Amino acid sequence: MANIVNVTRQRVKKYLREIYGKNYKNLVEEIDKSFVIRRGSATVHVSVKPLSKDDCIVNALSYVVQGAKIGPKLLGLLMRRNATYPIGAYGLLFDDTVVFSHSIAGANLDANELRTTIATVAFVADETDDEIRKISGGLRAVDATGLLEGDGAPKKKPATRKRTAKKSATRKSATRKSATKKAARKTAAKKVPARKGATKKAAAKKSAARKSPAKQAVKKTAAKKRAKKK
Repeated sequence: MANIVNVTRQRVKKYLREIYGKNYKNLVEEIDKSFVIRRGSATVHVSVKPLSKDDCIVNALSYVVQGAKIGPKLLGLLMRRNATYPIGAYGLLFDDTVVFSHSIAGANLDANELRTTIATVAFVADETDDEIRKISGGLRAVDATGLLEGDGAPKKKPATRKRTAKKSATRKSATRKSATKKAARKTAAKKVPARKGATKKAAAKKSAARKSPAKQAVKKTAAKKRAKKK
């Protein structure tokens, strides 16, 4: 049984190299004796599992939506779709992740059969994930797991750059404010002596105004004395 599984796995790898050619290293990744194929926003996991002494199963599975609220409306939709699809079917994992998968016999596997299976599973997962999310919420599996870069994976670098830009802008504004405050303080310090001088002048004027009536009275008295003498 182990022999047929290993032989079929090597055959799957050979066919995948033929299907994707030069893009094999960019689109296909080998993880835990399975193959992860990236197609658009969908990711297809191809694994080989034992079936009998003379045969095995090649399973192509795509995670569609994680964290969806499983209810009658969603289950009814998935069951009706299963009845109409000629290839593949929806299912639920232990954590209620919605998946779409299809299995084919491995002993007599050919490249065209494998190509059609992968393409169909990827297409259905890519086309129906948004529809399922509208009904029951959740995240596209590729967003939740971060398997893809670009559309799927969360983009942390731009967010970090934005935060850095905000911090630098805040620092610049704080520096400008402090500079404005310093300038205002210097201006106030310069104006203080002028105000003191102006105050002194005003005080002098007031005192002069107070003294002037006394002088006038003295002058009047002197004038009267001069008139009497005459």
